[in-house]
Amino acid sequence: MNALDDKSFLEKLGGYRKDRRESREGLTLAGLMMFGDGLAIRDEFDNIFMDYRNESAITVDIRWNDRITYDGTWENNLFNFFTKVTPKLMEDLKKPFKLEGIQRIDETPVHKAVREAFVNLIIHADYLMDAGVLKVIKKSNGFEFTNPGILKLPLEDIYRGGNSKSRNPHMQTMLRMVGFGDNAGSGFPSILATWKEEGWVKPELIEDTALNQVTLYLRMIPAYGEKSAESAEKSAESAEKSAESAKMQEVLLSERQKQILESMEVGVSYKTEEIAEKVGLKGPRTRQLLNELVAMGKLTCTAATKNRRYMRIE
Repeated sequence: MNALDDKSFLEKLGGYRKDRRESREGLTLAGLMMFGDGLAIRDEFDNIFMDYRNESAITVDIRWNDRITYDGTWENNLFNFFTKVTPKLMEDLKKPFKLEGIQRIDETPVHKAVREAFVNLIIHADYLMDAGVLKVIKKSNGFEFTNPGILKLPLEDIYRGGNSKSRNPHMQTMLRMVGFGDNAGSGFPSILATWKEEGWVKPELIEDTALNQVTLYLRMIPAYGEKSAESAEKSAESAEKSAESAKMQEVLLSERQKQILESMEVGVSYKTEEIAEKVGLKGPRTRQLLNELVAMGKLTCTAATKNRRYMRIE
């Protein structure tokens, strides 16, 4: 049991700081984002959203099977998001019967690798971008982890391992001290090693500099054997994406998002307040919907958070 009080414990984690020269103290930005009150976080970081979706059995009529995002039922800080979503990612993973002494071990290297991927999502995200989404998607045959921001190291260095350049080292320390996250520089190689041991296709890390985001694809698909089946599956998936991409994009839009798009003229920039008045919503909810549309590639935005303007691009 930890004998420290909450404030002292947060200080040890790097989430609370005292400035004795100016006689001020309070949560650091990392501490606020990780453990803070949801309302205070949205006041400071209204540009960043957290979204988990289970898309393991979606159809044109069913956009997701389960979702965790802002709904007012939980304090939407990073630690709560992590602890709420992690069990959902793990629930379908195989747990072979294994004993260590007389105690059953319920966690496998695959469980650890998936959790490490989630930790990497948090510690490498750029929380100061104009707009972005920390997105975790569970598929029928794998996972996708997307964070705002671009890579701080070349891809080959990340795959090689041994180097660590976390964008948010304090968050990395916090998660490691409460039992989550690997040692510096060894997290991603451990994911690669686990996927190789399972005989699955190599994890794919994709940097999208146009959208300023990075996505890690963890596919639980055999890398060797059944080549023709895998090739056929990829060809079918590619053809389906080409044929259905526009259609699914419209399906994924909520009625409110469609209403916002319909209220905007292409090439004209709008303030949040102008759109809120057009669609009859309050400012914070309108801003959330606008930023979601930015993340989906339907809108562009300019200027800093408080003076941001939005423009429809199609």
